[in-house]
Amino acid sequence: MNHARPTARTGSEDRIGGPRTDGNALVASLLLVTALAATTSALLNTTVEASEIGTHEADRYEARRAGRSVNRMAARHVWTTYSANVPVNEDVSLLGARAGFSNQGLAPQPDGGPYASTDLLPRLGLARNGRGERVLGDIEVVSVDAYRVDLARATRLVVTTTTRVSHAALATSRVATKITTEVFTVEPSPWDGLDYAMLANNINCIMCHTTVDDARRIYDSGGLAAEGAYQRARVGSIESLHLRNDPDSDVAGTIYIGDLAVDANGDPITDWSGLSFRGGRLDDDGRVIEDGLGGAILDALAPADPSDPAPYENLYVDYLDLPEPVDGVLPDRFPLPFLDDGGFDPTSGAITTDGAGNRRIDDNEFAATAARFTGTVSGGAIGVAPSGTRVTSAADAADLAAGNTENLSRVTEGNVILTGSSTEPIRIDGDVAIDGDLVISGPIEGSGSLWVRGNVYVRGDLEYADAIVGSERQFGLGEGGSLNALGLTAGGNVVMGDPYRPSWDAPGAVDGTPDARWNFVLEQTALFNRDEWLKTQAQLPGEPTRVQTGTRTVRRELRQRVTVTESEPVYEDRPTGETRREAIVERVQVGTREEPVFERRVVRPATDYRPAETERVQVGVREVPVYEERVAGYRNVPITERVLVGHRDVERTRRVPYDPPRYESREEPVFETVRPMYANPRYRGPDYVARYYAFDSDAPVPIMNKEGHFDPDTGLWSSEEFVGGWDEDALTLADPNDPSDPTLYPVGGTAAVVEDLGPTAGWIEPDALRGLIEESLGGRDADQSFRVDATLYSANSIFGVIPDSDHAGTNGELRVQGALLAADLGLLAQNGTEVLYDPRGPRVLDIRDESRIELYHSAAVPEARP
Repeated sequence: MNHARPTARTGSEDRIGGPRTDGNALVASLLLVTALAATTSALLNTTVEASEIGTHEADRYEARRAGRSVNRMAARHVWTTYSANVPVNEDVSLLGARAGFSNQGLAPQPDGGPYASTDLLPRLGLARNGRGERVLGDIEVVSVDAYRVDLARATRLVVTTTTRVSHAALATSRVATKITTEVFTVEPSPWDGLDYAMLANNINCIMCHTTVDDARRIYDSGGLAAEGAYQRARVGSIESLHLRNDPDSDVAGTIYIGDLAVDANGDPITDWSGLSFRGGRLDDDGRVIEDGLGGAILDALAPADPSDPAPYENLYVDYLDLPEPVDGVLPDRFPLPFLDDGGFDPTSGAITTDGAGNRRIDDNEFAATAARFTGTVSGGAIGVAPSGTRVTSAADAADLAAGNTENLSRVTEGNVILTGSSTEPIRIDGDVAIDGDLVISGPIEGSGSLWVRGNVYVRGDLEYADAIVGSERQFGLGEGGSLNALGLTAGGNVVMGDPYRPSWDAPGAVDGTPDARWNFVLEQTALFNRDEWLKTQAQLPGEPTRVQTGTRTVRRELRQRVTVTESEPVYEDRPTGETRREAIVERVQVGTREEPVFERRVVRPATDYRPAETERVQVGVREVPVYEERVAGYRNVPITERVLVGHRDVERTRRVPYDPPRYESREEPVFETVRPMYANPRYRGPDYVARYYAFDSDAPVPIMNKEGHFDPDTGLWSSEEFVGGWDEDALTLADPNDPSDPTLYPVGGTAAVVEDLGPTAGWIEPDALRGLIEESLGGRDADQSFRVDATLYSANSIFGVIPDSDHAGTNGELRVQGALLAADLGLLAQNGTEVLYDPRGPRVLDIRDESRIELYHSAAVPEARP
């Protein structure tokens, strides 16, 4: 696993870096002070000679340049002093940087002042001139002072350097002094995964009957017109890619696999040409080459040469093992959207560290992320169930979905149902946080993002209310040219379609318990949980093998061979002199007849959760002969009997004991079937906080870890990727409500986190939630694909079930225009999935990677003339 290292950037930046809007008060207050000083300074020195003024201005310019250089030198010194002490295999963090700054005497100062500065001048190693003054070149450095201010999602380092240039030969002996103040920001880096159309830790089932492309290629106009054309799509699988026998998928672009790619049997794929899986043909700029009709030209996947990989290939395997990324960055993790660093106390404004790294979204962490939001949601029907409210019936759920609130402000406490319509779409402007779950469907317009602390349920189509010009949809543009773009992220899980639907169109509903039904969501949950379980095991069992484990002494009685003569009877068959009459029958054709010819044809192919449907169809007729059996005559048959005519002697060999008995002893091998144990290369250590999934808060955690074995050659777990039900021979069922369960509560380790797909804290009954889902699905055009326009992100999972069923309101097809980005992707669209990447995702969804932080120059404060 690659570990990101801290980086420093001190070039010009547009953004100030800190996420809190009130953090700009620091720069504003400095600007005010310097403006007042500038007014006073403008009244001085009005009688200086013009030549001396010119020289003085040049000196001031050089002093300012030197001050800026020293400021950057000081900021880099503070940064490198911290970063040089970060162990190679340890993730960096904002908390670690703050601790490192404190160790250098830079204690946090209150936002807004007063500020206690730290003298950094003695630490910079500047040279001294003949008068013993510290200098940078010919410029005297009088002082270098710094202080630090911690904000909700960033730390600001303010450095002030005083520089001086003196010319004693001038008549006025005027001294040019410059005070230069600059602000540097330390904050988590933007996450690199928003450039992907599809990204997960492990990609398996979703890459069956899937098409991935870039929306810029599909829509020639609209909101993507300025983004450029013919761009490739990117698909990433961070850990491994597990393909089934017939993926039948196309990616108009490039696939990145962090580790290995394996087939349905768990064996590494060595021949990609034989798979029904194609990638884009790319030009020297990485754009998709099109045919004369504008279609993407697709080729068989061809892995880049691992010893000399070039950019713009259509497939990279073991990408994270390359010394440097040759074709963009493949992230190695999914950070929580609400940074897991402890957050801050919204009442006092104090930075807190309780709960940091626990893989849970604590109150202060939610508050810290939401503090910078200023957006609103309006339009459509908005229903808010305040925290503590329970929706227990279908009628109550319908009333809530009809709306009880005009709009949502930047932060909403409670669970929310948003429902748009063609006449009144949901309207989003900016970033909005929801401290609960979100149930959403319908047309949506505007630009912004929804940050949901709990789960997101996309119960029906979620589509931009785009303008139609002629017959062409202007993707991403509403009427009047307004921008439509949505980012949607969950601290829990994103669920699309009907997760309660059982497999094989069985009646009833899934509730996640072994006494009820099974479905695709539960299967994917068991698979994802196995991947997480593997990270908690220091050793893993290999394939069962029969090995010799020792020897044993065996004593047996010896026998000898002897020949004996035995008598046996001899028989003959002799006629009795009597006969019996027997008819002679012959088969005679008496004519012909027509007979229909049938074939059995497949009308719907089989899937993992539905058998193939066939029908018997008549394809023609044929002439077949008709026969009769007739008696042609009779005959007499003699009757015989079996008669004993004598005996004969026969010699036979037999094994008989010795007399007296004889014995012998000998050593023979002893074999046993054993499972060798291997060190697990993916083991995360005893302090790793595992994250598992359950269907509901009262349901067990299914883990498909009882079948299969660890393959030391590939470093992967080898087993079937399918389990068809509550099979105790295949599943471990862990109990999240039992503190003695060793899987979830390891002895000497850290308790696991269990993310369940059910409504948070049971705010709505599952039957009522499913009723809302079925209502939305039943009201749509069942001949159209299930449509979602958004960039979807979760550090946990995105689940979805889109069945092919008229009464379910879906045709088994899923179309996402945006991106699917989640640690685990568990999507089943029985008749295929289409993903069109929307490049505007990074604009509306700011995901930060707290394991990668950087320092950059964010502001320069103008200083008054002395």
